[in-house]
Amino acid sequence: MARKQGSRRFLELALIATAFGSVYGTYLKYFGGDLPLRETLAGCVAAILAFWLASQLRDTSDHDHESGPDNPWAILAEQFCFGTGLSLLTHALVTYGILARRTPFLVVGGSLLSAIAITLWRRAQQHSHAPQGKILLVGYDGLSKRLLPFLRVPIAGICGPIGAPLPPGIPVLGSLDQFGAIVASVKPTEILIGVPHWDQQLPSGTLLKLRLEGVRVTEAASLYERVFSRICCERLQPVDLVLSTALRGDARTMAIQAIYNNLIGLAFLVLLSPLLLIIAAAVALSGSGPVNESVECAGFQYIPFRLQRFRTTDSEGRETAVGRVLKHFHLVNLPQLVNVVRGEMALVGPRPVRSKFAACLSATMPFYAHRFSVKPGLVGWAEVYLSPSEVRDARLEIEYDLYYIKASSLWLDLEILSEQLPWGAAKQRAAEVPL
Repeated sequence: MARKQGSRRFLELALIATAFGSVYGTYLKYFGGDLPLRETLAGCVAAILAFWLASQLRDTSDHDHESGPDNPWAILAEQFCFGTGLSLLTHALVTYGILARRTPFLVVGGSLLSAIAITLWRRAQQHSHAPQGKILLVGYDGLSKRLLPFLRVPIAGICGPIGAPLPPGIPVLGSLDQFGAIVASVKPTEILIGVPHWDQQLPSGTLLKLRLEGVRVTEAASLYERVFSRICCERLQPVDLVLSTALRGDARTMAIQAIYNNLIGLAFLVLLSPLLLIIAAAVALSGSGPVNESVECAGFQYIPFRLQRFRTTDSEGRETAVGRVLKHFHLVNLPQLVNVVRGEMALVGPRPVRSKFAACLSATMPFYAHRFSVKPGLVGWAEVYLSPSEVRDARLEIEYDLYYIKASSLWLDLEILSEQLPWGAAKQRAAEVPL
């Protein structure tokens, strides 16, 4: 294993040296003039070694083995930025006084070529070493069936209860009472547990021993969360709702979000004030009645507030021409910026729900109450994945909302906002996430 790692690192060093050598040769040919060869070689060697060290520090091979291949563009950008930074620092400390004229061109050019070469090399290595082994399914039901297309390794068989039609070619190996013997016979490299309350039915000592031996043990609900970016509500237990803090809003995160929500909301309100005034005048001229409509919604901790929106109907309830235009261009909810500035809403969060519906849904689904541990938002994680034309499934939507609450951060907010752009494509992600 050590020899294999050593040869891989030597080949990567050779790729980096080739990339930097190409850039240095190009520079010497067109811009070098009478540069001293010794100084040039010293700078080249310093840049090569610095970038190679950076590539080893940021080696993603082990991480990829655990969580699947990363985005190759992200790997390339990471290698380029980290390698360039360390290489420039090396030049500044060692040779910058000599090579100040050409350092930026040589380091940036060599780092870019090296990053491309290392990324292509590691991607080729990943594809040539496809995951080996086999997976044992413990139990099989509707949840396991949905996860089946995302398993990367062959299925050795199923152990335990079966609650859904089995696909052809997957053998049933026995019951949960035979778990130890089945594992010893099959020798799986991965185990996917799809049995509810598995901690009461499977020997914890055996599972711990398997983990220590290098066998990956994954719960179906955890894989479901990774694949679909939402919480598996059908596997939520009362103890998860009572004791887990992950499904409740974090006070520190909410405090940071409140700052930039109010500032950004106020900035948008000021910038869009001419448009708001024009729309308000058009709505006022379209028929009798107030410019804005409002409805009582449940906010943070069920605190009621009046959700604002432009009026789109006349006094008889018929949709106006101005209302149709506002809906077509998604301008109806612009007055909700006032709710954001007041602190009643956030830019990103679960969509607002009318108070009467919130009480009904919370009584039907106990975990529904957790969506009110954060402020409702103009856009949310569910809106990224669910098309407005789709019929909303309250259970499906709350799964996305709970995932947002669990993973809430500034970066997730930025991702959700960026997905509102025309080129956002989060809806296709679930089909691309491997085990």
